[in-house]
Amino acid sequence: MGVFVWKGSCLNYQAFFLGLAVFFLSLMFLYYSRRVIMPFFVAFALAYLLDPLVDRMQNWKLSRTVSVSLLMLVFFAGALGLLLLIFPLLQLQAENLTKNLPKYMQVVQDWIKPLLQRIAGLDQAKIQEFLNEGIARFGELPLKILGFTTGFLWDSLSNLFNIILMIANLVIIPVVMFYLLRDFDAINEKILNLVPARFREKTVGIVKDIDRVLASFIRGQLMVALLMGGLYSIGLFAVGTPMSLFIGLVAGLANLVPYLGVIVGFFPAALLTYLQTQELLPILWVAGVFGVVQMLEGMVISPRVLGDNIGLHPVAVIFAVLLGAELFGLVGIIIGVPVVAVLNVLLRRGILEYKKSSFFHAADPKA
Repeated sequence: MGVFVWKGSCLNYQAFFLGLAVFFLSLMFLYYSRRVIMPFFVAFALAYLLDPLVDRMQNWKLSRTVSVSLLMLVFFAGALGLLLLIFPLLQLQAENLTKNLPKYMQVVQDWIKPLLQRIAGLDQAKIQEFLNEGIARFGELPLKILGFTTGFLWDSLSNLFNIILMIANLVIIPVVMFYLLRDFDAINEKILNLVPARFREKTVGIVKDIDRVLASFIRGQLMVALLMGGLYSIGLFAVGTPMSLFIGLVAGLANLVPYLGVIVGFFPAALLTYLQTQELLPILWVAGVFGVVQMLEGMVISPRVLGDNIGLHPVAVIFAVLLGAELFGLVGIIIGVPVVAVLNVLLRRGILEYKKSSFFHAADPKA
């Protein structure tokens, strides 16, 4: 009996280390082939996001193919319309910020100069020269950022391979997304049938846990973040904050980490609003916008969208975003949190199995 238990433990450890090796090899494969497989990740994420809507349309007695076709048409038309609306507005606000930047710099100079003049022993001529140089450099910052961005995009597109890859992605994503959406349930069933019958119930439980966490993030928290970004943008635009659209969207997406959106959104919004109006009352309006949106998020948006779903710990979200950005850039920021969510489920399951194991409950030989 003891030999049987020992052999069973050995098999469990072998399976664990084999799974660990497969996991790290998969990570290496994903990293080195990231540029090729990224459109497939994007297509899968979009298909996963829209699959519940397709299932609901099927309940209206529409075929799966017709439902997928109609939904994709509406989705991509809406996405294109939003891009055509948002980018011109962002460009217009950026141009207005650049035009008003000298006025803002003069306000900042009027703040700093009296403070420096109170410090004894400083040469007033050098203070003025220092301020003028700092203001001139800061005033060139938007143009430098714009030039860097334009150069980066041009360098990326000037390479023939990148052009071909970009065109291929524009074709691959909707095509793969269509087939995934159409065959989503059939693919899941075929994959499940590959699992041995003795492990099937446990596998279904793990997959359901992963689906719950991913649904909480992709279909829940991301929707909450986008709604909050829209509300922030509208509110800041109403109170006259420069770059209201950009600040609002960034604050909304940053709210994936609880309260981070308030930190990264309120301070630049308040500063730019004061520089624009040079009055304190508009700052209170900005604070009111963030307060009202946060109240709506806590009392209305999150309870209706997320329900009782359990999200990731804020530290895990920050880690996922930073690691994803380091490894895969912008796309890594997008997929980092879902990947860590899956690993979090597997880790939690692994800890439960470990606590049930004979190794954990074995008696202390010294006792």
